[in-house]
Amino acid sequence: MSKIVTLENAVLQVKISKNGAELHSIYHKQHQHEYLWQGDKEVWGRHAPVLFPIVGQVEDGFYEVDDVKYKLPQHGFARDMEHKLITQDELRCIFELRFDHDTMTKFPYKFVFRTIYEIKNSKLSITYQVDNIDTEDIYFSVGAHPGFNTDFIKNTSFEDYTIEFSEQEKFQRLLLDNGLRSGAIQEDALNGAQTLDLKFDTFKDDAIIFDHFKSESLDIVCRHDDSRKLRVAFKDWPLLGIWTPVGKRADFVCIEPWYGVADLRDENHNFKEKYANQKLPKEETFSATFSVEIIDKDE
Repeated sequence: MSKIVTLENAVLQVKISKNGAELHSIYHKQHQHEYLWQGDKEVWGRHAPVLFPIVGQVEDGFYEVDDVKYKLPQHGFARDMEHKLITQDELRCIFELRFDHDTMTKFPYKFVFRTIYEIKNSKLSITYQVDNIDTEDIYFSVGAHPGFNTDFIKNTSFEDYTIEFSEQEKFQRLLLDNGLRSGAIQEDALNGAQTLDLKFDTFKDDAIIFDHFKSESLDIVCRHDDSRKLRVAFKDWPLLGIWTPVGKRADFVCIEPWYGVADLRDENHNFKEKYANQKLPKEETFSATFSVEIIDKDE
């Protein structure tokens, strides 16, 4: 049985793998173009991993809940587990991951985690839902990590593109030190600009992480030809990561809405106090949606 699920309408063909409920393809039929990074183990072997129940790293590879230690790899375990396909039609599908004995050894909470994909015209919406089916509050982070090809205008590559934010603002950047937050914060990281030109050197110190921003979306646009753009909308998401692998000079950029972020270096390991972690009371549901849309200027 195939592990790939396909959604399709007149404009888009979208493919998702049951492994990690990971998006594998956003193909635009009219453009005859693949907008999602297709993976290369020599560069970055993933496409769009789902991050749960942590985003980033926990210091020293472990965290504590009620004085008990638990180990988790970077970005958690959901991206490396098979998710159950609950429902599917041509335009929408739902994947589900439930707690089990194995997850409880790494993450001591009872949960149901769903990933919902839905297409409409040239837009793909992605929703993450967490049900607390435990007897107490649960704590977690969740995030997205899709990589988008920077070649959708003919004869262009990564450094021909820019990111245009929906609002002009003083972005606050959280700086990293070997995968953990250093504690340093760069105020007004874009110097009042509304755009971020994609330059490989910009990512020499790892991902750009923005906190406390007003923008609800951004567009990836070619600086020489703005006839086509890719829009990522992330209303109400508190953090945003932007990343391309250091030193690889790859033609893709990851746009990553997050509820959560890597640990602060030399921070205590108390998971309930982890910055930007979500607290969910029993019998309640957390839900967050972002979208990806391919836009033609003349349409």
